[in-house]
Amino acid sequence: MYKYFLSILLLLFLGCESYNNVNHSPSVSGAISDNSAWYSDMKDDVIRIDVSIPIPNDHRCVPFDDITASSRACTLEDIDGDTDSTDSYEPTLHVKMQADGFISANEIVNAVFEQKGKTTRHAVQKSYRIKLDSKTLLFRNERVMQLNKHPNESSRVRNKLAFDLFKTIPNFTSLKTQFVNLWINGVDYGIYTHVEKVGKEFLKNRGWNIDDNLYKTQNFDFRMVNDLELNAKGTPINPQAFDKIIEVERGKKQTKFIEMLRAINKEDMSDTAFMQVFNKYFNRDNYLTWMAVNIVVANKDTVSQNFFLYNPLYSDTFYFLPWDYDGSARETKYYAKWELGIANWWGIPLHEGFLKIKENRDDLDSMVTKIRTTYITPSTIQERLDTYKPLMQPYLSQSPDVDELSQNAWNNELDILVPRLDENIANYKSQIGVPMPFWQSHEYSQNTLILKWDKAFDFEGDNIIYDLICADNPDFNNSIIDESNMSVANGEINITSWGEVSYTKSLSLNSGDHYYMKVTAKEENNASSYQEAFDKEVIVGDKEYFGVLEFIIE
Repeated sequence: MYKYFLSILLLLFLGCESYNNVNHSPSVSGAISDNSAWYSDMKDDVIRIDVSIPIPNDHRCVPFDDITASSRACTLEDIDGDTDSTDSYEPTLHVKMQADGFISANEIVNAVFEQKGKTTRHAVQKSYRIKLDSKTLLFRNERVMQLNKHPNESSRVRNKLAFDLFKTIPNFTSLKTQFVNLWINGVDYGIYTHVEKVGKEFLKNRGWNIDDNLYKTQNFDFRMVNDLELNAKGTPINPQAFDKIIEVERGKKQTKFIEMLRAINKEDMSDTAFMQVFNKYFNRDNYLTWMAVNIVVANKDTVSQNFFLYNPLYSDTFYFLPWDYDGSARETKYYAKWELGIANWWGIPLHEGFLKIKENRDDLDSMVTKIRTTYITPSTIQERLDTYKPLMQPYLSQSPDVDELSQNAWNNELDILVPRLDENIANYKSQIGVPMPFWQSHEYSQNTLILKWDKAFDFEGDNIIYDLICADNPDFNNSIIDESNMSVANGEINITSWGEVSYTKSLSLNSGDHYYMKVTAKEENNASSYQEAFDKEVIVGDKEYFGVLEFIIE
């Protein structure tokens, strides 16, 4: 009887599992591949979506311009006035959505409407998210419509272009995209780009387990920190803090994720030990493809955000999935020197451990060449641009879009995308073999100024010397320190056992005064192979100073 009871319990347990979990085999094993059939209904057109907002609305919130006031029915002004994506103010509207091929005539409301994005919330033209109430009556097998205006991106196509090109790349996934003409309460809001949400339907539409683990990075550097600690059930102790670092999109337990993090962050691992850990938790081809794609299209903002990690149940492997490419292919002048090549990902334990190994760097270089010559080529890019242009032009030539983006600016931006990608590759090649970047700091006490920085790492082990300059202005006029070709061997600078370099000088400085320092690390026998510091937050007027640290005397 006892064995019979256990068998019944086991059957009940298995019956509660997701549809493809019964045999405990992972959705993906080895190379990851997208579901090409999922994109078969994509058309090069612009669909219309209509949103009607009942007044008064049954969703309540406080006024966007007086959050101390009493709540009342939410308005579109509240949605548009939500300029901070990180605070607790999250107004939503209950709306009726209708679209080409999706008519919901008998319902008053059928979806939730809210603003989306982070920095774009301060733009005049907002981006929006529409989530259908029904979990079964979906629009083209999608429940969430993510409508991006891309107000800070003058071509308005970078995101769609990227995902259209990714559909053909092996060991990678893409997302379904669609041009949309949005109307709200009978008012034309112009052209948007819908990008598929990475969530439950994303997994289901690829034939994967809807309970697989799926993470959206927010401020994640592959380090184990207190806010990522789990309870005995394998879930975050502080879910809000956890999600601010890496948001759990799908998955019931995060034990495998923390297991991977702890393994990656073991101290003093040899290259062999590191690669054993890497090969256990990551797919090499997927990782190389993700990094090579970001190099080719110059998507720099992928260090701690703008990618997903996918970990199938019953698997140790984490796959990199792409997300958000509207910031790619910018002009070189907007990048710090270290952002031009693989140093962009330096300082992240996973990437640093991988890139230290020459074989890995060589394989990455080969993958960059393969991606650029086979998948993201000038001809494939131009073909897509030639398709987009006639679709977008009627909308961008009239209000409301023409009010914020001139036709000349749009045309010019489209014209530079192909040569800009050639520039990306040239930038990447120019940085091969240069030292890696570092952080700077200072101390001042008893008329002694100590300027400090991390020892610059060189892949070939070449001897590194340093230039140092310090002044009361970021242009370094009338400098108080100006030293060149300093080395530890000559006794001009000191270095600790943990790799911190320091320069000391006796100076009488005033409390409250601002100073700026800049260190340049150079190979001793090749001064043209040099690197600057990570610091790049010094902005004066409209000029940004890279590799410069600003500090104040206390």
